[in-house]
Amino acid sequence: MSSFTIAPKDNPGMGPLEAFLKTRAKSFQPIENPAFPNHRMLLWSANEVGTSIFVEMPGGDFVAVAGTFFYGDQTGQNAAHAFYSEFDPDNFNWAQTSGQFALAIVKGGQLHLMNDGLCAWNLYTNNTEGFVSAGFLEALFLTQNPSFDTQGVYEYAFAGYVLGENTFVSGIRTVLPNRLLRMGPHGNFETIRKPTPIERLDRPTLSNEDLAAWQLETLRKRFSFLRNLAPTDIASSVSGGFDSRLMLGLLAEQGFKPNLFVYGPESDPDIAPSRAIAAYYGLKLNHVDRTKVKQPSEEKWPTADDMLFYFDGWKIDGLVGFPLGIEDRHNRVAGARFMANGKCGEIYRQYYYQHIGPGGADIQRFLKSTFGRTVPQMMHKGFDDTLYQDNIEESFRALTGFTGHRMSQWELEYLYPKVRIPHDAGRDIVINHRFARNLYPFVEPMLCGPALTLNFRERQFGQLEGQILKQLDPKLAAIPSAYGYDLTEGPDAFYRAKMALSYHRPMWLRTLVPAIKQMLKPSAKGVPLQLPEMNLLPDPAMPYMRGYFKMDAASDPQILSRLVAMELLGQRFGFKG
Repeated sequence: MSSFTIAPKDNPGMGPLEAFLKTRAKSFQPIENPAFPNHRMLLWSANEVGTSIFVEMPGGDFVAVAGTFFYGDQTGQNAAHAFYSEFDPDNFNWAQTSGQFALAIVKGGQLHLMNDGLCAWNLYTNNTEGFVSAGFLEALFLTQNPSFDTQGVYEYAFAGYVLGENTFVSGIRTVLPNRLLRMGPHGNFETIRKPTPIERLDRPTLSNEDLAAWQLETLRKRFSFLRNLAPTDIASSVSGGFDSRLMLGLLAEQGFKPNLFVYGPESDPDIAPSRAIAAYYGLKLNHVDRTKVKQPSEEKWPTADDMLFYFDGWKIDGLVGFPLGIEDRHNRVAGARFMANGKCGEIYRQYYYQHIGPGGADIQRFLKSTFGRTVPQMMHKGFDDTLYQDNIEESFRALTGFTGHRMSQWELEYLYPKVRIPHDAGRDIVINHRFARNLYPFVEPMLCGPALTLNFRERQFGQLEGQILKQLDPKLAAIPSAYGYDLTEGPDAFYRAKMALSYHRPMWLRTLVPAIKQMLKPSAKGVPLQLPEMNLLPDPAMPYMRGYFKMDAASDPQILSRLVAMELLGQRFGFKG
């Protein structure tokens, strides 16, 4: 998909960035405009030519988009024209926009930049360097004398992302959700805070059946935005769970016939339900068993720069999937205009698996048991855990606006759209856009407000989502699930008892989970862990990360892969210290 950056013309990184993009992007367009006379914009596409949106308007105005952008039920250039005609920065809100995107607009000679209403697509800035970028890797090219941010390094290593504005590179910051950026008279970027598009709705007094009908009505309204696409425009993965099934049922109502993919060995519990769902709709199902996929020979492996380009420098899980990750992502979207994904259907279920009583949950304890978890065995003697936790709390409060010491069940569920989507799910969304246009129908503010009215019991085991499925299509809902129970009836007593261990696990025990896992891994027993992606490193000794961690104690493959990703960036860009 496309991306863009706007940076001062005299930034020393512009030349190397242009050269890097020209050798890999399928389309590349430098843009100069009177609205930013001392800056230059680079717009490019990672896949087929024509996926980037750039629409010129009268008088030198334009709209440029990275990602998938809808305005009303229009997409592509039609959406850009409609958005331009109605854009008013003083009265802007995200009500008519949908999709996951970063957007630059020049109207009346004034440059503004924004992203989607849930901030799934991050914008990156660096106040010292004076740029805005829709990609992390471009931001790194444009940051002079880069160095690691200590807090960010620890957070990314253990959580997979950095909470709030900071990143693991000093100076590179993300724009917080619901901010509009405007270029000031001296080429600086001013931040305009806008209200969140997530409505806090009063809980309606409805029966379970009527509550499911209300949620389904909102979903149908959301999916109606796609009606101008062709029936064969979409490919999609499918599984034996709730979300891909709900998405496929709603797509089928709109007349879509997606090409389906399922992943896993024959014994995987997702395979049989996926085949039944494909047969029900008469759709082709592509079964990909990665354990049987032949690894490419070493000379055909992607280079380090290939990995950085396609994964925008880093992923939530490091560089896991090397060397098959790039080829697999290309294959799953071949022949389709859009790849549909049921990610974030969890807005109707539990994500944090915690039942909070009337007195609320202590925020500091919650943070230490989730975002603030570490692996003490990996830390050097000078690591200050108190400072680490304080920094996480400060970022958390700036992001959520929470001011009290305790949070309610509603506030816990609010963390899904406010924290998980822009930090965790959003990262995967951006990377998938490097390979095709993508549709994430559940990642929308208009769905979050109604979903946040659901109480703990309605979310538990997907009970209300099962009722939504049943009302949408009873036959689809009745197809057996990967969970071993009927999605419309809920689990049996054995499954409920098993899940009770997660729901009622105390916070102090949750805090210890990474350390307990660490003790069970091979390297904890004296066997150093090795990953294929380590072959990308010019210096496999990992000198940068050794300054932060006891590398011989890194036994979790996911944590180690994140360290490899940071080490690769440090060595590739010559980080200081």
